[in-house]
Amino acid sequence: MTYAQILGDVKFLITGSTSGTLDYSAGDIVLNVNRYYDEVVSKILKSDGKWEWDDDNQTTLPVATTNVVSGQADYNIASDDFLNLTRLEIKDSSGTWTFLYPISYEDKKGVAMTEWAKTNGTPQYYDKVGNSVILYPTPNYSSTSGLKTYYQRVASYFTSDDTTKEPGFSPLFHRILSMGAAIDYCVANGLNNKLAVLTNQKNMLDNALIDYYSNRSRDEQPRIKLYKESYGVDENYEDGSIGPNS
Repeated sequence: MTYAQILGDVKFLITGSTSGTLDYSAGDIVLNVNRYYDEVVSKILKSDGKWEWDDDNQTTLPVATTNVVSGQADYNIASDDFLNLTRLEIKDSSGTWTFLYPISYEDKKGVAMTEWAKTNGTPQYYDKVGNSVILYPTPNYSSTSGLKTYYQRVASYFTSDDTTKEPGFSPLFHRILSMGAAIDYCVANGLNNKLAVLTNQKNMLDNALIDYYSNRSRDEQPRIKLYKESYGVDENYEDGSIGPNS
C-alpha cells in the first residue's frame, strides 16, 4: 500500500468508502500512522533473528564509521536513527579490522574501571554508556574512519505530503497502519462497535506479522545431533566422545 492508499483505507474502515468524509486532519492521520509504524518496527525487532530487518525505504546500509583518536576512549553514538547497536569493529594500528567484545560494569564487579585495561593499546572491548561507547583499552593510535558501528534504525516515517511512498516492511502487513489510525479515530469518537471489530482484526494481523518475521530465516534450520545412550556397557557416542563406562 502506498501512503495515498493507506489514507483511503483509513476512510474506508471508518466510513465504508475510500472517499468518505471525516473530521480527521491530515496531520493527525500521519501522526497516528507513524505511531503504528513504530509499533510495527518494535514487534519486528523483537521477532527477527539472523535476518535483521531494515526499512526498505533506506538507501544505505545501517553501518557508520568514525575516526579513532589516540588517547580518546569515549565515542559519541547519539543519533535519532539509532535503535540498537548490534556490532562494533575497529582497525588496529596496522589497518586490520578486528571485532570488539561488548562488556558492562556488571562484568567487572570488584574492579575499578579506571584501573582495568588502563594501559593504552589496541581496543578489545567496549561498554555502552548513555549515548557513548567506551573503548578498553584506550587506543594508542589514530585511524581515519577506524571505528565501524553496525546498528538498527528507526522507520522511514511518512509526511502528510507523501503519496507513492510505501511502508518499509512486508506488504502482507501494511494494513496494520491504516487499521491503527482508524482505531485511534474510533477511540476518540466513541465508535465502540467499530473499535471492537478493528481491534480484533488488527490483533490477528499483529500475530501474523510476529510469526512471519520469527520464521523467515528458513535457510537456517536447527541441527540436531543424536547420540547413543549407554546401558551399562562401554560404547562411544556418534560424535567420537567416550561413553560413561569407558
